[in-house]
Amino acid sequence: MKWKITSRFLAAIIITIIISLFCIMFLYIMLFYKGPKDPEKLLSVNASSITLEFGENIEYRDGKIYIPEDKLRELKSYQSWIQVLDEDGNEIYQKYKPANAPNHYTPGKLIFYHKYSGAIKGYTIFVGILDVDGRNLSYIMGFPVETVAKASFYFSPKSIMRDMLLFFTGTTVVIILISSVVGFLFSTQLAKPILKIISDIQALADGKYVKKVVPKGIYKDVHKSLNYLSETLEQNEMERRRTEKMREEWITNITHDLNTPLASIKGYSEVLVDPKYDLAMEEITKYASIILSKSKYMENLVDDLKLTYQLKNELFPLNRNRENIVEVVRDTIIDILNHPHYEEAPILFEAEAEEILFIGDQRLLKRAISNLIYNALVHNPKGTEITVRVKKEEQVIIEIEDNGKGIEPKELDRLFDRYYRGTNTGEAHKGSGLGLAIAKQIIEVHSGAIHVESKLNCGTKVTVLLGGHPLNALTR
Repeated sequence: MKWKITSRFLAAIIITIIISLFCIMFLYIMLFYKGPKDPEKLLSVNASSITLEFGENIEYRDGKIYIPEDKLRELKSYQSWIQVLDEDGNEIYQKYKPANAPNHYTPGKLIFYHKYSGAIKGYTIFVGILDVDGRNLSYIMGFPVETVAKASFYFSPKSIMRDMLLFFTGTTVVIILISSVVGFLFSTQLAKPILKIISDIQALADGKYVKKVVPKGIYKDVHKSLNYLSETLEQNEMERRRTEKMREEWITNITHDLNTPLASIKGYSEVLVDPKYDLAMEEITKYASIILSKSKYMENLVDDLKLTYQLKNELFPLNRNRENIVEVVRDTIIDILNHPHYEEAPILFEAEAEEILFIGDQRLLKRAISNLIYNALVHNPKGTEITVRVKKEEQVIIEIEDNGKGIEPKELDRLFDRYYRGTNTGEAHKGSGLGLAIAKQIIEVHSGAIHVESKLNCGTKVTVLLGGHPLNALTR
């Protein structure tokens, strides 16, 4: 993997350099052969062609040389000068000629000055030929040496292609070697963090949560994201294991709770249908009542399972109406006190007003409140005092407070889990483990929340906050 990444970076760098080299050569050739539209800026490329073209503007009239004024201005713009020579090399015309330029040129001097830049101090000269009125004249144009310079290039026509190929091949090899070394060093450093990132991702895929990497360098944001992803996946895995453990415990409890009444139903049914038992009507009625009771328990258990699933997945249709929450809570308490087991329970009710309006599903709200009150009744010693309060601040508040044995701190966080039963749940009142979870779900679908405070041997206080549906909402 390391070499694969390094080689790809290396290849990209080499290809980029070679393409750049070809582009530079192509640009140079285009400029050299076509020439720019502004010769003043690139005289080094166009001085020779300017010299040849300038000869077309030199005229010979009545034995005198004439050059148009616009061409002379152009010549001046180049900071250049011109001399026209007769057949013997004597000057017959000049414009802007420097003081150190000679008035007469021998053939040897003319060749010398033309060949070497700076032979006439400060200038590079180019020579042109004029054929006017049967005379063979010549002219010299000088350009500033800092703008235009010459260099001689010697080659053999027989070996020019071979020499150019060798030169190009050698240049390419050198470039590739240099770029390979630089690219290798660069790509190695660049590949290290990528390899670390790939390794961390593979570890996450294998369920191995990587240690935190200090975010730095160009991959700082990637390292931050990996750290966050690792923490999130680790927390999710811990939550999944915790949930799975609770699910297994819950299934075990549900299986036990179903098997227990089923055993009773099966046992009493076998007695009722077995002809060898001679049962009195009183016994038949008693056994049938037990079978009915166990059947209702199982039915309620299945209904709880169905309800918690519907609430969780928002499949339960809510029948929202404008309700007086004071009446809802009062009726719930009355229903509980009418139960034969709890008719002597010391439940106190307090409301700051006779009418506190709220839009919600009355049946579900009564179910949630009764579950919370029943929880306080069955998990505390007989005679524990329970106080239920209803008040209105920014939200509707329902408080259920008892002076019972309290809840251990480690159990508070799991109190409303669907699969959890506290350690203080006795065999006599072992339920499905869904009562508080259902209460919480009902409160949440009413845009509310539940908060629990408890202290061992002092009691527990459950606070229900209801809100989210304004009183002027449409009744549904």
